[in-house]
Amino acid sequence: MTMTAAERAYRDARETDALRAGDVAAAGLREALARVGVVFPSLQAGFPVNGNGRVELGGCNAGTATKLAEVLNAAADALPELRATKRPE
Repeated sequence: MTMTAAERAYRDARETDALRAGDVAAAGLREALARVGVVFPSLQAGFPVNGNGRVELGGCNAGTATKLAEVLNAAADALPELRATKRPE
C-alpha cells in the first residue's frame, strides 16, 4: 500500500517530534548526571521507535556505574516518593 503525501507528512512530523524529544531527554539527562559527577561518554539521542523518542545510554566503566548507583540510592533514601514499589530481584 502506498502512502499519500499527507500520510508521509504526518509520519515525518511524528518522527521529527520523537527525534527532538530524544535530543531534549538526552541533554537533560547529561546535565543532571553532570551535576552529580557522572558522565556517560556515549549518551545520545537514539532513533525513535513507534513514534517515541529514545535515549541511548551507551556503555560506561565500573566506576561510573558504581557512582550512578550511589547517587540513585541516595536519592531514593532522601526522597521516598522516588522509590519503586517493589525492588527488583
